[in-house]
Amino acid sequence: MPVITSKKLLKNPDLIKKSYEVEPNSLLQYPDKINSPNREMVKNVYDGLKYSVNYLGSGVTMKGSDVALGSNYFIESGKCNPETSSVKCKDKKKYTYVRNIPTGTIPPLNLSFYNATGCNLTGITEGRGLVPGLFEQLYDINPVELSRGAMAMGNLGSDECKEMTLPVGYGIYDESNIGSTWNWETKCTAGHNTMTETTNADLNYEIKSRNRHIKNARMPGPLQLRENFESEASTEPTKSGLTIILLLTGISALVTAKACKVL
Repeated sequence: MPVITSKKLLKNPDLIKKSYEVEPNSLLQYPDKINSPNREMVKNVYDGLKYSVNYLGSGVTMKGSDVALGSNYFIESGKCNPETSSVKCKDKKKYTYVRNIPTGTIPPLNLSFYNATGCNLTGITEGRGLVPGLFEQLYDINPVELSRGAMAMGNLGSDECKEMTLPVGYGIYDESNIGSTWNWETKCTAGHNTMTETTNADLNYEIKSRNRHIKNARMPGPLQLRENFESEASTEPTKSGLTIILLLTGISALVTAKACKVL
């Protein structure tokens, strides 16, 4: 299979469509076709978890297989600033990194079970399924991020480019798929302005190791209320900061609930 690139994905919409396909499941409808009731019962329980918890919530099966949907790629979005961009990106084409595959972190607090504990409960806490992914997608286009883009700031609007090597394609959390469904691609981008880590330790490590020229390199993402990496100074929010964050979250929840009732 030819190497996956952003250009190939954009020229072949069927590849992007394929990244959203859900693995079908066979259902035995007749008792006489069931050889082992116990085995079939276990299979049904596993399939039930796969479609209710794994696809919708975690994006990972109970056996650790990646089932997160979507695809990531670079799109051309202008030209890099010849004065403020890095040496390798001066006067080069600027690319914006389109991240459709969920990272597993919860915006705007930039929190996850992995971020809090350093590990995951396989198939349960990764947060890369459809539901948390939808929440991430909505936050990606929040008014603040769009306003920053309109003012030539942030990942969307800035023309201060640096080279970044990031995963493109689909199935990026499965290393065995590299070269078939996804690959690493290097482009000049402004995606270094605000970033967020994923809930996959291996991918986080690879992104950092391939972008050592960028401090705390992670997956490009929207501006968050807190950073999720440790620096020399403590990054833990103060009690007053936590109070403000909780109040904002509560107000947002109440507004959303009210809007749902109105609709």
